[in-house]
Amino acid sequence: MIVDNLERIKALAFDFGGTLDSPFMHWLDVYLMVYADKLQLPVTRENLYDSYVYAERQMESLQLVKPSHSLLETQLFKTHLQVENLIERGVIANTVENSSKLPYKVAYAVTAFAEDYIKRNRPILRTLSEHYTLLLVSNYYGNIKKIATDLRIADYFFSITDSTIEGVRKPDPQLWALAISRAGFLPEEVVVIGDSMKNDILPALSLGCYTVQGYPENIASDKIDCTRDFVRSLDELLPLLVAL
Repeated sequence: MIVDNLERIKALAFDFGGTLDSPFMHWLDVYLMVYADKLQLPVTRENLYDSYVYAERQMESLQLVKPSHSLLETQLFKTHLQVENLIERGVIANTVENSSKLPYKVAYAVTAFAEDYIKRNRPILRTLSEHYTLLLVSNYYGNIKKIATDLRIADYFFSITDSTIEGVRKPDPQLWALAISRAGFLPEEVVVIGDSMKNDILPALSLGCYTVQGYPENIASDKIDCTRDFVRSLDELLPLLVAL
């Protein structure tokens, strides 16, 4: 456990999406919250999934995002593709309201949601940066540095590693390994913090890093592997990693 090895740890490597910009929620569920709960549309996790995957694949294959694009601009690319596919599949009606206005409503809502969580997490990152070197490692679109700068967290990180720029994506552990080695650390000196077992925790463990997995509040305790360090919110990292 980390608490027994604090003297060895020199750096913390953070995932971004689902870790810093939400309460450890998968982004499929963030979109669902807006479509179904906020906008009261007939969208379920099951019928949104294909449109979510479609949008992600199109974003990657079409290379729509440029390094200068903001978080809102990135979300607008996604929501236009999602809504287009939801209409095409008959999940939501093909109305002018849906085709022209819905992508903007969803993009603005999810951007505000992410910005709110980043704002909450900013003081925690500041405190952690006073004790450790922080690294940001993300499967993103080539513009994570721009977004981190806009969100006023870039200065807390020694380096920002973007999968599109590096040409390697999680769950390949090489993305984590690149960030760690470039910062001059050994894997056993680093704690990887993320929300995904597949993309964050298992690759980090394969390298020899310590890990902390974030779980959303709605995950039952019996679904959590208590043999490893975990948190329910980012502020729980402070007593775990900062010796008082």
